[in-house]
Amino acid sequence: MSITLDHSGFTRLSTSSGVSMVVSTFGARLVELWVPDRNGRLANVVLGLPTTRDYAHRAGLYLGCTVGRVAGRIPQSHFVGGGLSFDVEPNERGNHLHGGPAQSFDRVEWELVTFDTDDVVSAEFRYCSPAGEEGYPGELTVTSRYDLSSDGELTSTLTAHTTAPTPVNLTTHAYWNLSGIPGHTVEDHELFVDHAGQLETDSAQLPTGHFLSSPQQLSLSEHSWDDTFILTNANHLTTAAARLHHSGTGRTLTLYTSEPAMQVYSGAYLPQEELDAEHILTPFGGLCLEPQRIIDNPLLPQFPSIVLLPDETYRHITRHKFSAT
Repeated sequence: MSITLDHSGFTRLSTSSGVSMVVSTFGARLVELWVPDRNGRLANVVLGLPTTRDYAHRAGLYLGCTVGRVAGRIPQSHFVGGGLSFDVEPNERGNHLHGGPAQSFDRVEWELVTFDTDDVVSAEFRYCSPAGEEGYPGELTVTSRYDLSSDGELTSTLTAHTTAPTPVNLTTHAYWNLSGIPGHTVEDHELFVDHAGQLETDSAQLPTGHFLSSPQQLSLSEHSWDDTFILTNANHLTTAAARLHHSGTGRTLTLYTSEPAMQVYSGAYLPQEELDAEHILTPFGGLCLEPQRIIDNPLLPQFPSIVLLPDETYRHITRHKFSAT
């Protein structure tokens, strides 16, 4: 096991098997994740950028970051639910996306504490969001922790406590590409999602209140996805919620989560940009699997409120298990 600080200010945590991750305090971010293919060759399966400066200059991509306070869109930047009604800062066509424009969790510095044991390396990020930040009530104390085991399992644990009622819907926003080839697209990947339906959205990606029937095997070569799926089971920590496979390398990512829904984004709006030989962005260059909850919306009254109360603990766990055959 080893923990080192590299030339870019990122932190690398390596296990005894060679499986490793690189993280950044800017946005509590997963920068790289190195896992083997069927022949044991290690490659990075997460889209990332060379330096913190590169992330700071590319707001809106959310590469590898922790998203909050509220992942997803709040229509017209006005939250109503759980007995609350208040405005938040707009940052997408009058709506509020992924926590806002300036002090969303992907745009701030987090405190980092690292740990290692015989089998696991861990990075725990901590941030205290003051009351009123981006318009949200209550001071929110958040942790975002990544635990990486030597056998290739990455567990993300998100927790939060508040001093006043406030909506919370956290997620992680890694762009997965199991080929490990810079500039390669995910159109040759296979994706299975164990879901009971898909939220219908309008042209602004806002829910209409209706649901669509979609196959559980989602084509990444014939369709551009940026959609919310209601997972079949209430808790997928023991049953797979999704499975992503790349036949060329044999790598498979199996995802388990405590959350009731998942956003699937196939990266259609990623820019075409080559920073260096190892850092190439391209449309469909990565796939986001974002477990989360359904934001309060009068069109979707059947879902519980995401408002967190001062005597409660928000907890979100997602396991990413990697294998290769």
